[in-house]
Amino acid sequence: MLTEGATNVGTGKLGDLLAPKEKELKGKGLDTSYTAGKVFPADTFGFHYQTILYNKMKEKNIDVKMQDWGWGEELIQKQTAGFLAKNIPDIIVGETQMNGFAQQGLLEPFPDDLASEIREKVADAAWKPMEVDGKIYGLAAQPGVSSLYWNKDLVKQAGLDPEKAPTTWAELLDNVKKVTEAGKGKFYGGGVYAGANFGGYLRYGALMMINGGAFADGGKPAFNSDANVETVALLRELNAVNAPGLMVNTSEGAYFDAWYKKQFAYIIDGPWQSQQSKDKGIDVGMAPIPLSPNGKPGDITIGAAFHSVPKDSKNKEAAFQYIRAMISPEIQQLIADSNVRSPILKEIAESDTYKKDHPALYTHYLAMSGNVQGLPTFAKDNSKAWQIWGDAVVKALMTKGDIKAILDDAQKRAEAVTQ
Repeated sequence: MLTEGATNVGTGKLGDLLAPKEKELKGKGLDTSYTAGKVFPADTFGFHYQTILYNKMKEKNIDVKMQDWGWGEELIQKQTAGFLAKNIPDIIVGETQMNGFAQQGLLEPFPDDLASEIREKVADAAWKPMEVDGKIYGLAAQPGVSSLYWNKDLVKQAGLDPEKAPTTWAELLDNVKKVTEAGKGKFYGGGVYAGANFGGYLRYGALMMINGGAFADGGKPAFNSDANVETVALLRELNAVNAPGLMVNTSEGAYFDAWYKKQFAYIIDGPWQSQQSKDKGIDVGMAPIPLSPNGKPGDITIGAAFHSVPKDSKNKEAAFQYIRAMISPEIQQLIADSNVRSPILKEIAESDTYKKDHPALYTHYLAMSGNVQGLPTFAKDNSKAWQIWGDAVVKALMTKGDIKAILDDAQKRAEAVTQ
């Protein structure tokens, strides 16, 4: 099977990887013990995760061999080549590309009993982005969706209540303007990263979902809807009162570096931001993303590693046993104890203990239900279509051009490359 960053312990036979990994962690001075219900060092998460899964697979006489094909474009290219050559691991993993593989008929639908169990017991964000024509084709053990975060100190300096989150787009924009005014060039209001890359699409895509917009419809571009025009108009207003070029910086790293340096007050990001911000000395607030005037709660999965079984898998039954183990109480309790992501198993995430011990991430868990989708895959020339969209949004934010006209032009060019 393919490994992914959050749970990676190396490549090779899983049973041979755990002892060296534990030795490596102990060499760094980390405690590698784990007791369910207790916190543990974040860097040991992958070791504990794979130890639990190794033991569960061993009970069923299943051997697991880990392969690392990278991530992002590198992974997509290798997976595409693997499908063509019919040489693909029994379990593959990925993010934005996985729904497209399902639509192309390259993945095995989950067995009916497993699919029923998932629908009943698991949060929507873990599987709904991988549902095609009523069948489930993938599962993420610890997906993320975005929430609103704010630096309480900067908000307070602007004369705002640091314990109160804006609940509407109008309130968010007003707060951002007030923080920028109070900062006098030393700090800004912030808002959301909007670069022409997947880092941007994943984050401001949540605003589009809330407003009833979409990137695509059935694999075809849906760029120039009224809802999208309204969302991009909000992004333009946020950009106008922020540090020049920061929101649309080609590197999301530069944007988040500025956040960690306490240079702006509001961001939209995944659940890891709660703990990471605290680690950087930020007194951080966390709340659902504000709604547009006619909007409804919605979100885009972010940092979601969906695990799927290819049609050409030679060991499908064993592969699905591994996926079943991902929603076991043991794995999901480990995720809860990490305090970095929310568990997806309802019996753990909705328990009084979890609500009390992890109030911020319980808010994130609630956001994982309902209207949650992954980024779509365009029917043809996916990369070109995305770049056309991203460039159009940057143009709309950096110029005073008519937003509807900019998106109309992007729609025409995207239709030309996706037909």
